[in-house]
Amino acid sequence: MKKTDIYDIADKLTNFTNQLDNVTELLATNINNLDISKCKETDRLYFLTDYIKQVSNDLYKFSNEIIKDDAK
Repeated sequence: MKKTDIYDIADKLTNFTNQLDNVTELLATNINNLDISKCKETDRLYFLTDYIKQVSNDLYKFSNEIIKDDAK
């Protein structure tokens, strides 16, 4: 695989990470603005937000690993 291809892949992963982070921020804002008491739905939204953050973090780490491995 060409180096530019690897960097393009890492760049796309970073873009996906940023998009997931934006979704997480939007979810967090909406959760904080909910006018309902704590219930199962808010618990599910918190779970989804945490899950998206984890996926985003994993993608970011993977992107960095690609670049780091290629630099060797």
